[in-house]
Amino acid sequence: MPADLSTEQERRGTRRLMLGGAVVAGILLVALVLWPLLLSNKLGTPPGGANPSTTSDTTKSRGTPAQQSAESTVGKSNPAGPEDATGGRARQIKGSSHPLQLSDAQREQVKRILSEQNPPKIDSADFELMIGAAVPGQAPLQDIPPEVTQVMNGYWGVQYVIVRDTLVIVDQHSRRVVAIVQGAA
Repeated sequence: MPADLSTEQERRGTRRLMLGGAVVAGILLVALVLWPLLLSNKLGTPPGGANPSTTSDTTKSRGTPAQQSAESTVGKSNPAGPEDATGGRARQIKGSSHPLQLSDAQREQVKRILSEQNPPKIDSADFELMIGAAVPGQAPLQDIPPEVTQVMNGYWGVQYVIVRDTLVIVDQHSRRVVAIVQGAA
C-alpha cells in the first residue's frame, strides 16, 4: 500500500471493495437460482414423444414419462440392422422417432390379430416405454405375427411384448424399442 493514504481512506477503499464483492456475489447467486427456472431442457425429448405434462408414467419405478404411440423409421424399414459396440444402431433408432401414423381401422385390426395369439403380457415394464430404450433380457418377447407386420407395413423379423394394453415392438438384434402402439391389446 502506498504510504501517503490515510487510515480513513484505507477503510473507505476496503468498504468499497467488500461492498462490490458482495454485490457481485448476490448477482451470481440470483442468476444461479433463476437460470434453471428460465430455461427448459429439450435435450433427449424425441419429436412427438414424452411430454411429461400430458403422459402418464407406465414405466416401473421411474419418474420418466411413457412415450405416446410412436415408431422408429429405422426400426420399421431396417429391422435386421446389426447392433455395434458403439451403440450406433440404438442412436439411429432413437433419432428416427416420430408419432405413429396408424388409422383406427389398422389399430383394431392389430388388436384383433393379437387377441387370436397367445401374446407375452406383463403388467408393468422394467424398462422405459420410449423409442430406443433398451429392453432387458428377462422381458418375455415373442416373434411378431406376419399379419401385424402387413397391417403396419413394416417391422419384419422383430419381436413384441404387451405391457397392459400397449403393444411394444422390439428390435430383435439390439433389443431396443422400435414402436409403441397404445390400445392395441
